[in-house]
Amino acid sequence: MSVFCWDFDGTLAYSDHLWSNSVFRALNETVENHTVTFQDIRRCNQTGYTWHTPERDFTAFVGEKWWELMNAHFYNSFISLGIPEKQAKVASEKVRGFIMLPENYTLFADAVAVLKAAKEKGHTNIILSNNYPELEVITDALGITKYFDRLVVSGIVGYDKPRKEIFNIAKSFYPDEKFVMIGDNPTADILGGKAAGMTTVLVHKGFDPNADYCFDNLNDIISIM
Repeated sequence: MSVFCWDFDGTLAYSDHLWSNSVFRALNETVENHTVTFQDIRRCNQTGYTWHTPERDFTAFVGEKWWELMNAHFYNSFISLGIPEKQAKVASEKVRGFIMLPENYTLFADAVAVLKAAKEKGHTNIILSNNYPELEVITDALGITKYFDRLVVSGIVGYDKPRKEIFNIAKSFYPDEKFVMIGDNPTADILGGKAAGMTTVLVHKGFDPNADYCFDNLNDIISIM
């Protein structure tokens, strides 16, 4: 049997510009009249998150400290866009609440079926995700936590894919098993998984020569179980 490591965002579920929309909404609900555009927020969000610099060790910024780091990024983004300090602080502290709204997330139509199939065939499912510490709150709300034996999340362990440490943490729980990394990111999931000695599966992104398998649909993964 194998351990199937599932990325979350873009693999099992999707959202519409989750972080930029949440940051922009927090600003709009704090400052009535401003000239900041959604594209301004998008530009600020091209950097600043832990997964943008996976070469860094973030073990000092896990749990609540992860959010403190993110709040500083939101605050600095607002300041750079001309928002006054007091309002920038208030807005930055609202972002987390919007990120955590379950209605922001939609499961791919075949996500439950493929997770269920893996369990029925005797495999182990774990989430291996670059994400905020409370990701399990969202998987609970989506009704899929029951299909997973473990969640390995960067905001909890302090390392982001493709860094080898986060893969090694996942492997340490099942030292005698074969691993399959499934995700939509050619660098974080495919190159990272391959470097960790895992079979790799790219989904929803067409063909990539570095992946062992490329599938347009999650259901297709059943063929390699």
